[in-house]
Amino acid sequence: MKISKTSFCSIILAICVVLLAFSPVDARVRNIASASDIESLRFLSPNNMPLKVLVVYLPDQKNENFVVSLINIVAQMHESGSVKQDDSFKVHIIPGWQMTQANHEHLQKLVGAERVKKFVEFNNRFSTQDMWMQDWGEVGVIKLKGERKPQTVVFDSNRGRGIGELPGILASFWNSYLVKNPSNQFSGGDYGGNIEVTPDNILLIGNTSTQALRDYLEKNGYRNRMAVLETDWLTVGHVDEYISVCPNPKAARGYTLIKANPRLALRMIKNSSEAEINKVPHKEYRKALLRIRHYLHRAEIDRAKAGRSNISASEKGFAETVLDYIEKPDSVDETLPAMLSGASLSSDHEIPMSQVEEFIKLNLTIGNLIDTNVKTACQKISQVTKSGKSHSIISFPALYRKTSGNKHIAYLPGSVNQLILNDQLIVPDPKVRAMRLYIQKTTEKIGLHANFVDSLPYHNLEGQLHCGSNVFRHPNKYFVKPR
Repeated sequence: MKISKTSFCSIILAICVVLLAFSPVDARVRNIASASDIESLRFLSPNNMPLKVLVVYLPDQKNENFVVSLINIVAQMHESGSVKQDDSFKVHIIPGWQMTQANHEHLQKLVGAERVKKFVEFNNRFSTQDMWMQDWGEVGVIKLKGERKPQTVVFDSNRGRGIGELPGILASFWNSYLVKNPSNQFSGGDYGGNIEVTPDNILLIGNTSTQALRDYLEKNGYRNRMAVLETDWLTVGHVDEYISVCPNPKAARGYTLIKANPRLALRMIKNSSEAEINKVPHKEYRKALLRIRHYLHRAEIDRAKAGRSNISASEKGFAETVLDYIEKPDSVDETLPAMLSGASLSSDHEIPMSQVEEFIKLNLTIGNLIDTNVKTACQKISQVTKSGKSHSIISFPALYRKTSGNKHIAYLPGSVNQLILNDQLIVPDPKVRAMRLYIQKTTEKIGLHANFVDSLPYHNLEGQLHCGSNVFRHPNKYFVKPR
């Protein structure tokens, strides 16, 4: 078929328009002339108020429930009056490649056209099948030589892959500076989920990050302000898998550290009724938790029959030692008994009865490791701030399992890996009623509200809700100011 000159020119023009539309960096991006121009870089924390909440809508990955829940939570925050008009924000949806007009209309039907109009914006420059919004990097402020005030900056983790162009496009949307991780190792340890920060600007970064990234951050604002935490025991290897930072108006520092706590999870399983565990909707979790509960109850019965209240620790067996350890309050800084540490467990989701002891040993060992790293974070915070203020720490129940290569990942959906918007926590549902109630009551005590959302579309792909979202926050507005 012949193409006329006019038609050919029209085609070329159309191609140019498309290429321009999807160009990763355009004139609105504020590029830095030289790395030596940077005086300091500061990432924003969950205490900063949100401006945009990023999520990918992937109908084929079945994450619709999270997207709908997120929109409704944001809408309710505004409609209830808890968000002032000057502090309003929106959900920024990035469409998946397979998202159609029918999916768009279905979303409007589920949420309501008016809510979509008020609280949602769609990215018309970019689409992807990569749902991991936390991975592309972080948002912060940057101070440059010759500029009086710090300016917003998008930090590109240099992840590439399905979202490689997105940081530049976001910097364009937000008229921000764009800086890039200097490491070319494309390491998963450099992703945004492994770069967390407290409101007083102490960096919590996993040891799976590259030395090049840590050197860059040290040079540009985080020298002696960095707590390097152990994440090399994790399959994904990110700090957000076991620690998060949330605003707390009642805390001396204005924030709380939330840690994953396997000891608490085992205690809650023991104290749950069989009928309650039977309501867990997923067969593999239900069967495994029933076996763990049966083991712990059997041990409790045997201990009561023996009537050995004054027996020495050296004479106790494994099961009795487990009971003594998990029954102690979380406030007690109890050393993990030697017989409970270390384990090698297969990655079987259902956990046969023969492996229950190994599963318990594994989780108590991981719990001890998490506690050690939380102490490391607190020591660094105290060292930097020199304020003498107490640290606020709360626990969420969590369990882990072993994967290949002697690595580990959340067994139940990891509730610590959450999205935080002012006083609203959007929490992966752990699927156990007692755990939901505990998290709800614990967060209410510090003035926060837990919204439980199904995270299985993310969990089944080795992530959670924090991994699947990101937030552009206001650099100068705080829900709770750091103290």
